[in-house]
Amino acid sequence: MAMKHLSSENRLVFALPSKGQLGDASHDFLAGAGLNIYRPNRRQYSAVIPSLQNVEVVYQRPGDILSKVGDGRVDVGITGLDIVAEHSEEAVDVMVIDRLGFGKCQLILAVPDTWIDVTSIADLADVSLRHQDRGDQLRIATKFENLVKSFMYRQGISRFLLVHAEGALEAAPRMGYADLIADLSETGTTMRENQLRPLDGGVIIDSQAVLIGNRRCLRDSPAKLETLRELIERIEAHQRARKLVSLRANIAGHSEADVQDRILANPALSGTKGPGVVAVASPPELSQKWFETTLLVRTDLIHKTMQHLRALGGTDIIVTRPDFVFDQRSETYDRFERLLHSNEELSF
Repeated sequence: MAMKHLSSENRLVFALPSKGQLGDASHDFLAGAGLNIYRPNRRQYSAVIPSLQNVEVVYQRPGDILSKVGDGRVDVGITGLDIVAEHSEEAVDVMVIDRLGFGKCQLILAVPDTWIDVTSIADLADVSLRHQDRGDQLRIATKFENLVKSFMYRQGISRFLLVHAEGALEAAPRMGYADLIADLSETGTTMRENQLRPLDGGVIIDSQAVLIGNRRCLRDSPAKLETLRELIERIEAHQRARKLVSLRANIAGHSEADVQDRILANPALSGTKGPGVVAVASPPELSQKWFETTLLVRTDLIHKTMQHLRALGGTDIIVTRPDFVFDQRSETYDRFERLLHSNEELSF
């Protein structure tokens, strides 16, 4: 039977970061979920996912991905949570479908090392008051004005001046156009190398890569929703699989029930849903009956579960890592569907 292809208006348009660490990490993440992207050359700004029909991949800068999802020119995209949070008031039709767990970083306030008596937000509030007494304002260099302003107000600091800056903000205090900075940091190394120190309590937002979508476009297209469901379920199943292994062993016993009962005597080491036990067709010369058991086990319990099976006479123990583990329902898609048909606003 010939494959049915959807028309362009029903094709899911999926935006990915065009370059940089977030772009590379997005490609690797999707490839791990079996969603390899075919892009004939890196100068092309469109691509396809051969294993997922009716998807058009387009490449944009992370900030542009939010705006294009917001105005409906793109259905879904991957960008940073920091960008979504900064421009949330402008993106009324944008919803965060899922937090993807990579590209993690923090938007933090950092002061020069020479401010030896300033280590916390409370100390920074005192500095702000001293500036105010001199008729001056505390200057903060950042490209996240909305997030920084809201954070400072929540901390009870109202006298400050935001200095918009792009690029290497770490140089701002040394160059004299700001007193401190609010910038993204993954490890803090660049800040330390530039004689800057994060403040205690100065984390404005914990960011990571997120899958976002246009509520209006998706709500109005069952065909796009069907494609998005497959995308979400494959990502979710791959993420679940990274936390689990399949552990298989042969155990001697009197019957399937006997082996099951012995394994279940330690519920914590009996797999996520209990053991699957089947009889092994052993050669006639073997006096014992053997049974193969299969357990789905959390990765942090591999060794303890293996020892548990050994104590029961288990042998030929094999551990394999699944690529996907699908559950009865997709929690991620169910949550997305509830949000899709509600008027709930973005929250961070």
